Amino acid sequence: MLAALARARPLALAAALAVALSACASTHGADGEPLSPAQRQLREQNERFTETVATGAIAGAVLLGLIGALAAGPNNRGEGALVGAAAGAALGAAAGHYIAKRNQRFASREEAAAARIAAAKEEAAEQEAAAQAAQAVAAENRAKLARLEARIRAGEANAAQLARSRRAAEEDLAAIDTAIENNRRVEAAMRADGATREADRVAASRQRMEESARELREALARVPAA
Repeated sequence: MLAALARARPLALAAALAVALSACASTHGADGEPLSPAQRQLREQNERFTETVATGAIAGAVLLGLIGALAAGPNNRGEGALVGAAAGAALGAAAGHYIAKRNQRFASREEAAAARIAAAKEEAAEQEAAAQAAQAVAAENRAKLARLEARIRAGEANAAQLARSRRAAEEDLAAIDTAIENNRRVEAAMRADGATREADRVAASRQRMEESARELREALARVPAA
């Protein structure tokens, strides 16, 4: 019974979470304009990361909650379950993204090692794609802000247009910052796993994201407040 519950609850909750996240996806930015392909890609990757980490937290909470209840004995099962669930949620969330991609049961040690290598390569490629999206998003915003500055100097842009453009750029900057933080967590999980080469690729992708974020912040700083 406990084993069946441990398998069923994480899957059911993860499915519900996936539906909720997909429903929250937006097709337009804060300025009301449709998202560009790069903007959509960056947001979708951030959403996938959040979904996977949350799924890991749910699974960890349920599984360690059950273990805690059993270990606590019949008189303290409730308290044991709570303690175990808290620890499991923290553990699952900390390593959810990378670990979830290769934390499966395999027939042999060799098969498990091959799966981990493949997962690390896939993850490194995904982080490189996120870095490319971040660069494109930052470049798009810098171009928009430059055009806005020219219109302000010409007296063609009003305060409402300025405010919308700033909000859109700030929204994209927040998405890049989220991708950077996600990247750090992926790198940490890889290094803990000994996947040094792919962790280095992930770190290199983060440097590109950080440069994109810096350039966009500088562009925003040059635009006068509405």
